[in-house]
Amino acid sequence: MANCFELDLPQYKQSLRDCCGFLDNLEFSAVKTKYNAKGNWDAVSIRGYSDDISNILKPGVLKSNVKTSHLRWTELYNTPSLLPIKEILSHIPAEFERVRVMRLRSGTKISKHTDKVDASIKKGDLVRLHVPLKTGPNVTMSLWKGKNAYTYNLETGNYYYVDVSSPHAVDNSEDFDRLHLVIDCYMNPRLSNVISSGK
Repeated sequence: MANCFELDLPQYKQSLRDCCGFLDNLEFSAVKTKYNAKGNWDAVSIRGYSDDISNILKPGVLKSNVKTSHLRWTELYNTPSLLPIKEILSHIPAEFERVRVMRLRSGTKISKHTDKVDASIKKGDLVRLHVPLKTGPNVTMSLWKGKNAYTYNLETGNYYYVDVSSPHAVDNSEDFDRLHLVIDCYMNPRLSNVISSGK
């Protein structure tokens, strides 16, 4: 199975221009990982374990101060400028765990690493989708399958399955910040069919 591929989901209709302009002016929170020592990789929460858009963590992970297991939408979900995000999510046939907008600063990289999407449930129950909101041809994601690296350019307007349990790295060589909508979804038969047909 390929570890990154486009999904056949409906195209969203709304322009992302105002959405990205609004996001560019938000205060993001640095992703807490040793692969982000300079804080160039950060995020805001659309759905998570806190009402606070800056609280991007989950209970029991990375010294999180999240004390509840109750998921909720943050104020960003109903922000008029972010209606395109609501439309994008409406096309995904699944329940959501965390939904974040993740930013990678211009001219920076995320080095090779793997993610545990959710260590508390058995493998395969939670999958991660990426929807590029602001990107360009000089933003690449590399994923390794064994010793071989495969490089992808994820394009705006498309939905992608990304197997983040595989080693991967990201390079933003554009002169602007990359913005991705990163969606953790609970697997179900409809979503499984969408992913299986995209392989």
